[in-house]
Amino acid sequence: MTIPVVVFAALAVTAAAPVLLFVSWLLSFHRALRGLPRTLAFVVCYLWCETAGILVAGWLWVRFRAPTEADATWRAYLLANYRLQCAWAGALKHATQAVFSLEFRVTGDTVLEGDGAILMARHVSMADTVIPMVFYAIPHRVRLRYVLKQELLIDPCLDIVGHRLPNCFVDRHAEDSAPEVARVGALATHLDRDEGVLIYPEGTRFSAERRERVLARLASQVGAGEFARMQRWTNLLPPRLGGPAALLRNNPGRDLAFCAHVGFEMASHLKDLVSGEWTGRCIRIHFWRVPFAEIPVDESARREFLFAQWDRMQETVLALQSGEDGDGQGAVLSRGA
Repeated sequence: MTIPVVVFAALAVTAAAPVLLFVSWLLSFHRALRGLPRTLAFVVCYLWCETAGILVAGWLWVRFRAPTEADATWRAYLLANYRLQCAWAGALKHATQAVFSLEFRVTGDTVLEGDGAILMARHVSMADTVIPMVFYAIPHRVRLRYVLKQELLIDPCLDIVGHRLPNCFVDRHAEDSAPEVARVGALATHLDRDEGVLIYPEGTRFSAERRERVLARLASQVGAGEFARMQRWTNLLPPRLGGPAALLRNNPGRDLAFCAHVGFEMASHLKDLVSGEWTGRCIRIHFWRVPFAEIPVDESARREFLFAQWDRMQETVLALQSGEDGDGQGAVLSRGA
């Protein structure tokens, strides 16, 4: 159902673009709608990225004759789909950057060199999902396996290509979470040197309202000391430890990498884009890495280890918000037109 909807929307919005852009320009004189023309331009770009992705994915299926794992062309088929994934994510990043005149400042990315790592990232917006691909996977030639919520399958490109590659779409509301956790943990097995795994430990996008709901639920489930610690994470949700713990249990020897960022908070809702609040923002991103040898073996020690990293995530987010560039070794990578 989603494929014809996306393709029809791309054609319809493009055909009506002159009228829609003129109307959105008129409406943009209202303060709350001053970002409407840019938002409409991005919608057009997004729909055509989706349409192009669908067409190329279909062409790959025909070119490789719908291969299975038993076929000799299976690996080449996976690599072609991975290149499509990189091109799709890169196109969305460049479109977003150009339309909203964004600047990206990245620090700590030198630690990403070497074998693929298990990457744990902060999550505040659908837009920040391009960070791991654009600033880690593509420049460092690492094929990431993604842990994603199954609701994202409504996006046809994520559905088609995401199921061809070794990713995991989890049901966050499953009555029995054990099978979901096991599937997440399985992503860490049989990794090639140039492969890594990405997970968002918070499990969903951060917002102040969501944080209050999560803390209210956890108040009676954790100890007083641990709860006080969670309350100090004012810019983060407490990590959901099932998936990360499963990855660490199955970890074949990979380092852990972490990604903190600020600037995407103003792109968490459509109203933020329409209001123009996100236009011209500086997106600050910082990475750090923990060697495999420093990851505790004991389960309880791993819990404390992950919480300590989340303490560091909170401190790094605050530093980035204040204008500090993480370890001070980064540079402005790109600026929108």
